[in-house]
Amino acid sequence: MKGEELITYCGSYGGTCARWCGYSEFRDLVALLAEWVDAQGYHYWMPQETQEFDYREFRKGLEFFSKNDSWLVCHQCCKGGNGNPDCEIRKCCRERGHELCFECEEFPCAKIKEDAGMLERAQQYKSLGKMEWLRQQVERANRGFELHTKKYYQVQATANPPETNLTGVGIWG
Repeated sequence: MKGEELITYCGSYGGTCARWCGYSEFRDLVALLAEWVDAQGYHYWMPQETQEFDYREFRKGLEFFSKNDSWLVCHQCCKGGNGNPDCEIRKCCRERGHELCFECEEFPCAKIKEDAGMLERAQQYKSLGKMEWLRQQVERANRGFELHTKKYYQVQATANPPETNLTGVGIWG
């Protein structure tokens, strides 16, 4: 899928959404956590030792969140069919034939006048131009930016880690 196809109707970039199939940081972290709890042997003793925590359900949850083929993971952006079908911006853009809300002659309309984030994205998009804006969004996605939390995430596990650090997990605001 080309980068342009990941531009949403509201002017976000789908490649920075944790639900996007190419954004694997969350699923990688969950898979790493599942591997780690298994390596600690929790699956052997915890189900028998505690009633206040259902380890089997916890493990099922980790398995669910680590999969790339669940309903939780989008393989197309909102223009391709995934996303919220009840989104007012999506409906309006489709009715008017716009690829992006910012293209509309009525922008900003009452639907988004109070949405500071969307107004900021529109200003940035218009000042940078489509291709530079898109280049910057792809770069942010490649560095692990997640649009909902507005943080950068990096997840890595190494076979031969430094002695003081078994796993590198970083979250930067």
